[in-house]
Amino acid sequence: MTKLSSQQLVRHPDLVVAPSKFGHGVFATEYIPADTTLEECHHLRIREEDCSGIIDDYVYALDQEHNDAEDESEYYSLPLGWGSIFNHADEHNTEYWHDTERDLIVFHTIKDVSAGEQLFINYGKAWWETRECTPDNSK
Repeated sequence: MTKLSSQQLVRHPDLVVAPSKFGHGVFATEYIPADTTLEECHHLRIREEDCSGIIDDYVYALDQEHNDAEDESEYYSLPLGWGSIFNHADEHNTEYWHDTERDLIVFHTIKDVSAGEQLFINYGKAWWETRECTPDNSK
């Protein structure tokens, strides 16, 4: 039997998923300062042509470096943590990046977040344009 290597992933202890005006969202239960890692999560790479229906609302664009050189498809990432639950705000307090070395998506605060405050990311202009709608930015 081979020994499996495990990877300790971060999930900030002061986060909770709770109902919000957008369905559910991620909230801080305590003050969280800017530049704090909120979550590191695994993700599924999904070809653009396979992102149809409701799944298209929950995937993140991947940089070109994540695409296979032999494959002409564009890929998206489906987070396997709470990443799919972050709601949108133009004036967001959270961003994400792809840790290419560990093949993870990492969410972190870009502003101080108060206890009880919802954590938001910015979906980007193209996300709204492809759905022919506009964001509701009233938190």
